[in-house]
Amino acid sequence: MNFNVKKIASVIALATASSFAAWDYYNIPEEHHGEARVRAHYWYNGDFHSTDFDVDARFTVVKGLELSLQNLGYQFFANDQDKAKGNSGLKDITVGLKYAFDPNFYAFIDANIPTGADEVTSDEFSLKTGVQWHLPITEQFGIGNEFALTIPFKHDNITRGLVADYGFEFYYAFKSGFTPFTGWVYSSQLTDTKVKGEKASGTGSSNVSFWAGSSYAVNPHVTLTLFTDIEYAAHGAYYSGYIFQATFAF
Repeated sequence: MNFNVKKIASVIALATASSFAAWDYYNIPEEHHGEARVRAHYWYNGDFHSTDFDVDARFTVVKGLELSLQNLGYQFFANDQDKAKGNSGLKDITVGLKYAFDPNFYAFIDANIPTGADEVTSDEFSLKTGVQWHLPITEQFGIGNEFALTIPFKHDNITRGLVADYGFEFYYAFKSGFTPFTGWVYSSQLTDTKVKGEKASGTGSSNVSFWAGSSYAVNPHVTLTLFTDIEYAAHGAYYSGYIFQATFAF
């Protein structure tokens, strides 16, 4: 099957921005502490394959207030069937703010800034804002939750509709430092996309993401994580991926 590389690249950019814009569903670092992580992705859809990596960082400037810079990285695309390479370059970045009202309830806002290369960028400035809450069922088992709204802004005479999403993640933290987890996000477009001011289809379009994997705390400062992600995007687009990340606490 032949795939339009640019089209799939755009689907991946928008869907992953929706799924992964927030750092996670859990507590922020202590005051004057933070984290940095390196993340590598491999995505595939039939004959389409892509890889990318990024560096993220977050820091709690005052008690309860976290600032973050995410998706600072580079993206590669290739269509193996046609032996075509290209659609590579710097990715769009995300800057974020997260505030903890108490240890288990947070509000956040993330801004996607279309700074990436022409063949990689979504061309869309958007704001994602919402709340997250952590339910520690036991000392080792818990559930992270998120409800958010993404507000896209006009680009190239196109204004995508508002998108709402709800996600959750289960985890079990073994005392050995090994933590398996699994999660799910459902996103739905609430309003029509507008093209040159005229309404186009879009309301009701949805994206479902499912992931599962595990983390291992090498020591109090280093955590390694590997998980797989499956995405079902609007208009029947489908792709899967593997993500590896190393997180460093400071």
